[in-house]
Amino acid sequence: MLVPVTVLVATEAGLLAVRDDAAPTTELAGRITALRVDATFGGCAVVDGQALACRAEGGSWAVGPVALEAPITAVLATGRGDLVGTADARLARVVDGRAEPLGGFDRLAGRDQWHAVGSRTPYVRSLSATATGGTLLASVHVGGIPRSADDGASWAPTVDIEADVHEVRAHPVEPAVVMAAAAAGLLESRDEGARWAPPATTGLHATYLRALAFPTGAVVVSASDGPFGPRPALYRRALEGGPFERCTDGLPEWLPAIVDTGALDARGDQVVAGTAGTVFASEDGGATWRVLADELPPIRAVAIADPPAG
Repeated sequence: MLVPVTVLVATEAGLLAVRDDAAPTTELAGRITALRVDATFGGCAVVDGQALACRAEGGSWAVGPVALEAPITAVLATGRGDLVGTADARLARVVDGRAEPLGGFDRLAGRDQWHAVGSRTPYVRSLSATATGGTLLASVHVGGIPRSADDGASWAPTVDIEADVHEVRAHPVEPAVVMAAAAAGLLESRDEGARWAPPATTGLHATYLRALAFPTGAVVVSASDGPFGPRPALYRRALEGGPFERCTDGLPEWLPAIVDTGALDARGDQVVAGTAGTVFASEDGGATWRVLADELPPIRAVAIADPPAG
């Protein structure tokens, strides 16, 4: 049972709080376009691409507009304000409601080679920070994984942009471990994203990966035959390496739709995945699964959050 953990579900019709012991409740109204929850710095959600919502202890949200030229497509809570990425592939730090552009990201080498796939322009698809907070990473679709080791002042390119990265995540405990879900497979770094190994694909039915999360001692990924292809599935693998194993116990033969960027999350042995209008949950690191909630509006992202106080 997931009780008393709250699972936040970003949908086209609001941000829902899902628990085993109660019907889903709405925490935020509007179209929730991005969501991230950090165990240290709290949760952030993007409403209609224009407003930033921050989750306080106890579960309440403070919502305010952010003045940027393009919609917000990715968000990350940090110790120095909230980092946001935009639909025109730029970054800004939001402090007390004011957006401070990160000019170093605009001067990133190789930026002129970025290109759009499935969108009008390249855009920031995900953001992450190492467990120590010393390294920031962004995935650009399509533009690889820019990396900053100086809190966003300057950025350097890392992986080949044609790897087609969909989500980058730093491990929540192991500060050197960073992985990324890409069209080429699972990308792995053991030095905070400075260098990357060739894509890991052994055991996968298809290499196209869209999302990832880190339960204890493992990594869980979302795979399919392509961005709109059939046969979406989840896989798990030991964190240190080895072949992927298909997650089947408690799941349908093929998921109703691909688990997209941001729609897979883990904390400890608990894992949640959202696809179409269903949230699947695992309490044993992805070995077995069950339906936590269904018949929800279309899901954009999920996150495991601390329960409301009291």
